[in-house]
Amino acid sequence: MNRMSAWLLSLTAACSAAQATSAVDAARQSLKNYGLAHCLAERFTEPSAMRQDVGHALGMYGVLGAGLYDVQQNEDTLETLHDPYTATSDYVAAAYEHASGRSKYRRDKVVLHACLEVYNSRAFDAFIQTQDRYIRPDG
Repeated sequence: MNRMSAWLLSLTAACSAAQATSAVDAARQSLKNYGLAHCLAERFTEPSAMRQDVGHALGMYGVLGAGLYDVQQNEDTLETLHDPYTATSDYVAAAYEHASGRSKYRRDKVVLHACLEVYNSRAFDAFIQTQDRYIRPDG
């Protein structure tokens, strides 16, 4: 194999690895965004333009929209074995309870602040990575 062929083969392998990493990064970002939208939707339940918009975002990032994760089911019973979206919703709900989101001007949590605290945490990033095995192969 000459140098040019070896170089092209190396470049092709590097591009393939970069695309695979890019697909994983895109899936992770999508699931994180779903988690943020879920955090907001759970706190803003009253009818409003914001609630409607957040609801649309949930649909877009979720499994029925452009979701990049598979929901695992038992093929015989169709029982859900693992749903990365439900797992993310559960994680965010629990993490929100521990987020400070406090302001000296309010008694209640500042919802956006608390949701962003969860969203930007290293713990949430680590949780999102645990869902990698559910990324759609064609995602």
